Amino acid sequence: MNNIMPLYQSMLNDLIQKIESGQLPEDSKLPSEQKLGELYNVSRITVRRALAELESRNYIYKKQGQGSFVSTSDESNTKVPFLDVNKMIEKMGALPKVELQKFELNINGTEKRVRKELGLSDDDYLYVIQFMYYADEYPVFLEKIYLPFKEFPMIHKSEIENNDKFIPFIAKKYQQYPEFISQTEAGLINKNNRKIFNLNVGDPLVNLTKKGVFRGRYVYYSQSTVVGDLIMFIVK
Repeated sequence: MNNIMPLYQSMLNDLIQKIESGQLPEDSKLPSEQKLGELYNVSRITVRRALAELESRNYIYKKQGQGSFVSTSDESNTKVPFLDVNKMIEKMGALPKVELQKFELNINGTEKRVRKELGLSDDDYLYVIQFMYYADEYPVFLEKIYLPFKEFPMIHKSEIENNDKFIPFIAKKYQQYPEFISQTEAGLINKNNRKIFNLNVGDPLVNLTKKGVFRGRYVYYSQSTVVGDLIMFIVK
């Protein structure tokens, strides 16, 4: 029994990574149970357990007599609220784009303030993830996310680099549905960030801080900066 769990989890994680990265597109058919067993060198019982878990998390659906297929993404099914920045940019009448600028695992004990906010020691591993959102190629929303590795092990870059819905992604993959506490603070562009946004010193900005709590633990911390017309659509 002890040998089944690692094999089952390894297979499950690999299939989720392939789905989230687009290697297994929406509505594509998964290999048969026999073929999956051969591919992952596991028993039929392990395959069925992994498939059942994928189905319960809405990663796949089954057709009687035809097999398993990758589910279509449906943000309305998410159990956790999130700020859909791309949708806000579309409401501005602009074309949205998101770029993954940083994906690191901090292991040297720095980011002291964030570690304190998340209740982490200097020895704990910490994800540092940064996205920039663009409206018609202009940078308008810079988001820096911090996550404890022990709460969200083995996030793959391929799963998030083209994913503009990060919170639904981690909620679905890890079955964690945090409640969020947000704070906003108005500010001005300064000499340190004017080049990031191609704006002038003194132009308005808004800083957003978000903390996520799940089962009494802080599991999510982010700092974001909003500029330009997007401020009116995000800050209410």
